[in-house]
Amino acid sequence: MTSMARVTAAGLALTWLVACGSPTPHKTAEQKKDAAMAPDVEARHGTKDETVFDDLIRTEDKARSVEGTVMQGKANTDAAIQAAESGSRPPPPEPSDK
Repeated sequence: MTSMARVTAAGLALTWLVACGSPTPHKTAEQKKDAAMAPDVEARHGTKDETVFDDLIRTEDKARSVEGTVMQGKANTDAAIQAAESGSRPPPPEPSDK
């Protein structure tokens, strides 16, 4: 394959990729209104609007709520490891939000 054919093939592939990509679609006013009116998962619990995904959504929400505590523990552990490697005293652990 000649170098001109390679450049042409690469150019066509790049053009195809760019042409197939599309910008994020803009939400219409009606779609925004529907999204704003969506009830909370906890509010749907035990009603006919409850879906099979509500348990999963509750689990994800719980994981997001404790993420800060877990990340603070990781930061304290990383600081203690760094202090141990450098031979100095570790700084006191920072209190968590909860």
